[in-house]
Amino acid sequence: MIPDLHSFADIHTHSGPSADAVLSVEPDAALVGKYGEAWYSVGIHPWSTVDEVSEATWVRLEQLVEDPRVVAVGEAGLDKKRGGDTARQEEVFRRQAALAEKTGKPLIIHCVGRYGRIIELHKELRPQSLWIIHGFTGKPELARQLVAEGFGISLGLRSDHALADIIPPERLFRETD
Repeated sequence: MIPDLHSFADIHTHSGPSADAVLSVEPDAALVGKYGEAWYSVGIHPWSTVDEVSEATWVRLEQLVEDPRVVAVGEAGLDKKRGGDTARQEEVFRRQAALAEKTGKPLIIHCVGRYGRIIELHKELRPQSLWIIHGFTGKPELARQLVAEGFGISLGLRSDHALADIIPPERLFRETD
């Protein structure tokens, strides 16, 4: 059974495994800790798309996502400033979105300067799994648009926490990244 992400104090961290936080790692990571003591999201970050993603990496990602300690796919996403070219980033994102759908796990999204395209992909792919924008630092109007489109939003240390007032509780998450 996949724990509800609302049960975690932190749904996106890079600081180590914990019983009340979700550690974001890439497919080359080793998952340590027992079920209930360590939780993970596993994905291919857009910054890791400078080179082609090997089929071995995809196989490893698919294996890890099946682990019961893995509660989400990602950090997947699109980044206008860093990472591989637009086409490769989107190809890697689509494949991870499909994996989230296949496993019924939420998709944790890193987005820099590509919100319009993320919204278009959401409309096109019509996911059943929740897509969560992590570390959201955008304006209230963008937050309202994302919520209207069905996204979850995670607020981090650099986020405007006044945004919590406009994000419905079932779509609001917290993180330390």
